[in-house]
Amino acid sequence: MLVKFKAIRLSAIGEDAMKVLLATEWHPLSIGGVQSHVRDLALNLSKLGYEVFIASRANNNFTLNGQITNVLRYYTVKSLLPLNVIIVPPDISQLRTLITNIKPDIIHAHHAFTYIPLLSLRVGEVYNIPRVLTNHSTMIGYDYELLWKTSSYFLLPYRYYISKAQVIISVSKAADKFISGFVSGSVKRVIIPNAIDTDRFKPPKKDPITPTILFIGRLVYRKGVHVLLRAFSYVVKEEPQAILVIAGKGYMKPILRTLAVKLNIRGNVKFKGYVPEEEKPTLYKRSSIVAIPSIYGESFGIVALEAVASGRPVVASNIGGLREIIDNGSEGFLVNPSSPKELADKIIMLLQDKKLYKRMTLQARVKAERTYSWDKIIHNIIDVYSQILYSTRG
Repeated sequence: MLVKFKAIRLSAIGEDAMKVLLATEWHPLSIGGVQSHVRDLALNLSKLGYEVFIASRANNNFTLNGQITNVLRYYTVKSLLPLNVIIVPPDISQLRTLITNIKPDIIHAHHAFTYIPLLSLRVGEVYNIPRVLTNHSTMIGYDYELLWKTSSYFLLPYRYYISKAQVIISVSKAADKFISGFVSGSVKRVIIPNAIDTDRFKPPKKDPITPTILFIGRLVYRKGVHVLLRAFSYVVKEEPQAILVIAGKGYMKPILRTLAVKLNIRGNVKFKGYVPEEEKPTLYKRSSIVAIPSIYGESFGIVALEAVASGRPVVASNIGGLREIIDNGSEGFLVNPSSPKELADKIIMLLQDKKLYKRMTLQARVKAERTYSWDKIIHNIIDVYSQILYSTRG
């Protein structure tokens, strides 16, 4: 049941600050869209006086350091086996002890299909702690509601644990439609998009002189980087000075390097590998256009949000949550996935039509500030917390 929540602001329980436990599978200092959202949510709640804790798996590959590590309060849960991988269940007794020691007023689980968030919901139910679940996921064919509703009955453990949430937040209409197949119609659902730090991601004072196309993401098939390379081979025929910057790592990197050579564009393509979070804003500022050529599986698109906040026009696949962020012809263009020629045509149009390009840069920034800034989104999430607590007290 899709609902809207009224503003009932409860910033404290008694005389103490409200305690919020954010439960996620991935360590908050690792790279990824869910991790980024959890970090920013924790920081913004803390600014408003909430006492925030994060529970996750351990991670030996931390990607952030400095001041943020001193602000976040995070705890790790060991795996049942000496293998710190997502398919191995965590030690639920340790998770239970962690939750009972913290005594949170709210458990906010992130990601509907991994162990720690789902088990946290179950522990919360046992101890009568109010519970929220944010669904960050969608799958190929998410809009075939009957398919996923039927399939979900073969995934009964997921249905069981997801049902322990009192409210399910989805980051997009696409994600909400997908998760609706796993819950009954009486479960309260709400759509609250991801947010962006508009102070951190800002437009450059001057646009780059060299036409630069940016891709940021994992180098895996579903992200469509191979489609982008084929599209870029058309772009360089019209704009020989253009550069394609590919930031990220993944199993397709050797294949993509080979494809760039085969397409005779290797000299125009820069593989930057992994880019630390603190360097991302600068990378966007040095780019002209951000390309998101995903083939499927984009429930939202953090990169699109970072791009529009940076005043960078986006050319993206017309799928999932991407089409909810980008209005075709306003902040960028939406193209059919797996269509190199269409992708190339829109990139070329933006590079050659200066008035169109300038208009889109301005509209992109305006959308980020008006719709997706944390100053606005955080209060929508707090309204969900407050409504659950208000109902519990009643």
